[in-house]
This record gives sequence, structure tokens and C-alpha cells, in this order.
Amino acid sequence: MAEKKESRFANLDALRILSMILIILLHSIDHSGVLEAAPASGAATNFYVRFTYMLTQICVNCYVMISGYFLIRSRFKFQKLVQLWMEVSFYAILIKFIFMITGEIPFSPSALLSCLVPIFTGRYWFITIYAGMYLLSPFLNMAILAMNRRQHTALCVLLFGLFSVWVSVYPAFAGMNSGGGWGVPWFTVLYVIAAWFRLHYVPADKWKGRILAWVLMSLFVAAAYCTAYDRFHIIQRLAGNWYRYDSVFACVSTIAVFAAFLNMRIESRRVTSVMTYIAPFTLGVYLIHAHANLSPYLWNKLNLPRFVGQWYFAPLQLGIVLVVFTTCIGIDILRKSTVGRLENSRAVLSFCDKVTAKVNGIMNHDENSDSKRAG
Repeated sequence: MAEKKESRFANLDALRILSMILIILLHSIDHSGVLEAAPASGAATNFYVRFTYMLTQICVNCYVMISGYFLIRSRFKFQKLVQLWMEVSFYAILIKFIFMITGEIPFSPSALLSCLVPIFTGRYWFITIYAGMYLLSPFLNMAILAMNRRQHTALCVLLFGLFSVWVSVYPAFAGMNSGGGWGVPWFTVLYVIAAWFRLHYVPADKWKGRILAWVLMSLFVAAAYCTAYDRFHIIQRLAGNWYRYDSVFACVSTIAVFAAFLNMRIESRRVTSVMTYIAPFTLGVYLIHAHANLSPYLWNKLNLPRFVGQWYFAPLQLGIVLVVFTTCIGIDILRKSTVGRLENSRAVLSFCDKVTAKVNGIMNHDENSDSKRAG
């Protein structure tokens, strides 16, 4: 049974790994100065940067959809939030302390103390929004599971129209704006769509066309932006607005790639084992390389813009991304085998179980009351 379950979800583990690699690639473009340096490096280089930049716009969306896919069939566990807080706080404090003792930033006890509440302070924007989505998940599940397939499909279409199509066609209207995909509204949209896939979608082993669709849409957006660059400012502004997580092209690409990985079959038991082993450490990759102090330091030291326009820029960039990924994976493996064991200590689990029981008791209260009234 365990082997069957492992094989079943190895494809989503692979997507989780790809998503994190794409997140690093995204940061190597827009956190490093490459995006700003590209236009002056020639049309071909600018097109390549814009194309890869669009390819990466699915990264966060896919990560959220993977969570929604599993959470729709899961019960709320306070332990997940506590373990998340412990991991985020560990890296927030450790990395900031290293920068302080090396003299890169001034020593500040208050700054270190603020690292103890990274979720509330938004130190990592993704973690803060994810925590909000997780807290909402029990209520979202109650609403979603009460729908039939037709109602759920209609809701997905409506949310897509309101929060993706609208903002892609007329971005000036802020009423339906989901913060460019940086907010709970957009994460909720992705959650609802991912739940539809879990409840109603039947994989058919067809994935190549969906991957091709992702590539072609990225090519189209890059071509539209580069063709209009400094010529047709209205089109350039419109195409520039498509470089956001909640744009039509990013959303459709996300759905296409998500469906593609659901349709994939990983036959190799060795590859499956590797995917399932590495995937749990991908969050650590984000927490390390995207740290508020380490991220600017890393990309400034690498100074990728000086290589933009060189024939070897693409392989160099990809090589750096993979090195960052594997290094961070190694660091998080070390953390998990040492201080990470505290996350599953008896005291932590006991406390979390008590809170979880109270929360689930509240969520089940109305169901029990309704059944008694019906009886």
C-alpha cells in the first residue's frame, strides 16, 4: 500500500521540485538585475530573458495547487502550522545571525527577536499568505465538498473570469485585483481549482500537449512584449501586465502543467524514490535562498547582469540555479536530521493534538447539531 501511494504522488513530488527550481530561476532574473539589463544586450537576449521569465510565472501557482490538491481531502492539523513556524523561524534567525556576526549588517537584538514571528511580519510573503490559506482551508473544504461537479466547475470558471481574465484585459480596475497573485484571494482561487482536479479530474496519460501549451503561451507573451517594446506602449503595458501569477496566460499555463504532471507516469522505482525523498526539502530551498538578507547578497555577488548577452549566459544561469537548489537541499537535509527533530518531539505533538482536537470539534459541532435536529 505504501509503495502504491508513493508511486501515485511521485509525479506531484516531481512538480514540486520543478516549481522550486523555477522559483530560483525567477529570482535569478528579477532579483539579480538581469531583467533590467536584458534590453540593452540585444533583441535575442531580451527575448530569451522575457521568455524564461514568463515560463517561471507558474512556479508559485503550481506550489499552491499541489497544496490545495491534498488539503481538500485532509483534516486541519495545527501541527502543520507549528512545524512551519519552527522551520521558518530557524532559517530566519540563523541566517540573520550569521550576517550580524560577520559584520554584513549591524547587530540588533530586536531584529533577531522579530524573526521569531516571521509569519505575522510577512518576512517571507509566500509563507504568510500560505498560512492564511491553510487557516481558511477547513471552511473552504466545507463549501467545496457541498457542491456537485457542475457547481464546482461553474465556481472555477467564475473565479477565473473575475480574478484572472478581468485583470489581464483591464488591469486599471483594482476592484477585482488579487494583488498580482501575492494575496489570499488568488491563493483561494488556485485552491478551488486544485480541489476540482482532486475531486473530478480523471488522468488520461496525456501530458506532452499540455507542456507544449505552456511553452507556446510563454513564447507568445515574450513575443508580444518584445515586439511592442518602445514602439507600441499600450500593447507593451498590456503584455507587461501578463507577467504576474494571476494573469490569464500564467493561470492557463499553471493548469496545463498541473494537469500534465497528473497525467505523467513515473515507471522507474529509483526515480520515484528520489522524487519522494527530495520533495519535502524544497520549502527549505525557498527559506534559505529567498531570505531577506541572503537573497540580495547572493545575487549581488554572482552579478549575473555582466554575463547577459554572452553566448554562455543561458547554461551559466541554469547551472547557478541548480547549484543553489542542490546546496539548499543539502542544508535542509542536515537541519531535518538535527534540530528538525524537535518538530516531532512529544511535547510539540501533544500540544498540537490538543489544539487540533478543539478546532476539529468546532468544525464538527454544526454537523452534529444538524444531524440531531434532523433526527
